[in-house]
Amino acid sequence: MEFSELRRLRNAFGAFLTGITVVTTRQANGTPRGFTANSFTSVSLDPPMLLVCMDKQADSLDVFLESSGFGISILAENQIDLSVLFASKQPDKFEITEWTDSPGGYPVLDGACAWFDCERCNQVDAGDHIVLFGKILNFDYNSKYGLGYVRGGYMTPGLEYSAGRAYGSDSPVVVGAIIEHEGKILLYDDQENTDVYLPASGLDGNSGSLQQLQSSLIEQGIWIVIDSLFAVYENEDHASQSIYYRGSARKVERPELFRPIDQIPWDRISSPALKSMLNRYLEESSRKRFGIYFGSDRNGTIQSLV
Repeated sequence: MEFSELRRLRNAFGAFLTGITVVTTRQANGTPRGFTANSFTSVSLDPPMLLVCMDKQADSLDVFLESSGFGISILAENQIDLSVLFASKQPDKFEITEWTDSPGGYPVLDGACAWFDCERCNQVDAGDHIVLFGKILNFDYNSKYGLGYVRGGYMTPGLEYSAGRAYGSDSPVVVGAIIEHEGKILLYDDQENTDVYLPASGLDGNSGSLQQLQSSLIEQGIWIVIDSLFAVYENEDHASQSIYYRGSARKVERPELFRPIDQIPWDRISSPALKSMLNRYLEESSRKRFGIYFGSDRNGTIQSLV
C-alpha cells in the first residue's frame, strides 16, 4: 500500500472512538515499564480475557514478551496528562506518577476508572503489531467516566455532557477555541472596532457548533485537533452560552493569523471573559496542567484535568 493510502487508512481507523489505557509490566530486575494504548479489547467473560496490541517498534516490546503478565489501567477523563506521558519516551514516568502494585505485582495508576491484573496467556504476530492476550486474575473499577480518543483528539464524556446541556439550552451558543501552533495563538482582528478575538462560531447571534468552527477554519487553511474543553459559561448580560475548547493546529496555510504568545495585544481584547480565559490558558499551559471552567462570565469554578 502506498504511503498516501496508509495515511488515509490511519485516518479511517481514527474515526473509531476508543478509550485510553496504560499497559504496564516489570523488567526482570523489577523496574516498571509502561506505554499508552488505545487498541484494547475485552475478549471473553468466561474465561475472563482481554487483549491489547503493542507496536513492534516499542522500546519495551522485549520486556513485555519476556514477562509472565501485565497490568492495564483504563484512564479516567481527567488523566489526559498520563496518556501523553506514557506515550512519550520520558524515562522518569513512574517517578512522577502515583501508582500502586496490583496483586500480581504490576503497576496500576491511581485515579484510573478501572484496572486489570493479567497473566499473559497468548501472543499473536499481527503485521506491525504484537497482540498480547491476558487472562484476568484481578480487577476493580469505579464510577468515573473514561477518557475517550477519536480523530487524533481526546474526548471527556462527563465534561462533554456538561457542555451538551449548554448546547441544549434555549439561549444562543457561541462555540470557540484557543488554538496554538508553534508557540503562537490564533487571534482575529476586527477591522471595524480594532478588537482582537478568538475564533468562534455563533458570533452572529445564531447558535454555533464545533463542526461549524472547524469547517470555517479549514476554509481559511487551518486544520485543528481539539484536545479538551476549556470553558463553559453563561454570558449574563447577553443571555447566551459560551463553550470554548483548547487545541492545536496540525496544518496551517495562513501562519500570519497566529500571534506569538508574548505579543498578545491585551489592550485590544475588549471582552473581560476572553481576556481572563486567555490569561488562564497561558498560566495553565506554562504548568502543563489544564482545567475546565464552569460558571458565568463573572464567576465560576475550575475542574482540574490532572
